[in-house]
Amino acid sequence: MQTKITQRTLANIDGTGTRTFIWDTALVGFGIEVSAKGRASYVCEARIKGTGRKFRQKIGSVDLIPLDDARSDARSMLLQAFKGIDPRFEKQEVEQGPKTVGQAVTDYIDAKRHKLASSTVRDYRVTFSSCLSDWEHLPLGQLNGQMVATRYSKLLGQHSVAYTNKVMRNLRAALNYHGLEPNPVKFLTRKDLMAVDAPRNRFLSAHEIYIIYGYFSTFQHPISRVVLFCILTGVRKNEALKLTWANVTSQTILFAGDIQKNHKPHHVPRVGLLDSILGDRGEPLDLVFGYTQYSFRKPFDRFKQRPELVGWAYWTMHDLRRTFSEHMNLIGYGASDVSLASNRSDNSVTVKHYLGGQLAKENLLRRMYTDLQRQVYYYWHEGGSSQVMVAPKDYMPAIFMEPELTEVEWQEYQESLVGVETSTF
Repeated sequence: MQTKITQRTLANIDGTGTRTFIWDTALVGFGIEVSAKGRASYVCEARIKGTGRKFRQKIGSVDLIPLDDARSDARSMLLQAFKGIDPRFEKQEVEQGPKTVGQAVTDYIDAKRHKLASSTVRDYRVTFSSCLSDWEHLPLGQLNGQMVATRYSKLLGQHSVAYTNKVMRNLRAALNYHGLEPNPVKFLTRKDLMAVDAPRNRFLSAHEIYIIYGYFSTFQHPISRVVLFCILTGVRKNEALKLTWANVTSQTILFAGDIQKNHKPHHVPRVGLLDSILGDRGEPLDLVFGYTQYSFRKPFDRFKQRPELVGWAYWTMHDLRRTFSEHMNLIGYGASDVSLASNRSDNSVTVKHYLGGQLAKENLLRRMYTDLQRQVYYYWHEGGSSQVMVAPKDYMPAIFMEPELTEVEWQEYQESLVGVETSTF
């Protein structure tokens, strides 16, 4: 029904049993929707310019809104539709992006804090404050690719390629989170300006493990305990240092999800040499190795200056994780087994939610740890030879074996028994 909507029109509205519309002839697109029971509401209907889409938006009840106000609101909606704007979304709150580079990084860290490890959060803050602090109050709209390229070149002259690339990756992640397009950091890859950082491949050799084991077995050196523990289990330094006695039982060592990089609990069976490395049990909340991440740093650096270690190629605690993998691979374990033993994440839905494989994993880990310890014993008792060989399956260190008597020694032994009553044996 079309008519000029007036106060008389409103007074004559009544339910007809079906939904009906009354369209205003004075303002095309303005009308009244009447429900089957007679409830009436002002509406506005039009086609959005440039899109071809039609919208219909309720303005409000005819009992609550004066006719002139409703017609004015409809006129505003029709004007927006003419400009190509959908008035249904006009009132929705528009997300306010960060105004400065510093705010962008801070907002990103705050939003992702529940998903990031504390060390990762600290890493974001440190890389920004040490390399990009002068951009903290820089308006985000003024950051461009050429500025990023200039800063990247400057940082390469001050830091390693790996660290410089990490600074830019962190900044890129923060800007991606806010949907900044084009992302200024991507200028580096688009112009092929990113320096290539060769992946680290450092791991401890058989001879170096021999030296480490010697410091543990001979001197019970506290740093060698941590180093050897990481070699034999493949855990990260921070995971080992955060381990408390509350998570150590007579059978297993639990690395809880809150100290794991992937937040996935890791159960390590106590096998052989691990018992002596752990040492005497302390109070539940005591750290097993007695070091925090910060208190460990200087003693570790001093340990590497020991005479037997001072000439080694540079190595870090993270290289011990690679040492674990390399020597496991030498023994014969494949990438999937080593990945499982290292508690690396598996991105498949089945493994994540339905196939934890804890029973099979524990059995595999016991076998793997036993084999690796046999290999370490082999390095130790064979003198840490530079010729790397796999320990035989039936290998038993010579120190644990009874030597066979020669014929002369057997004769001397027999003579020593003359006159000795056999009942005393």
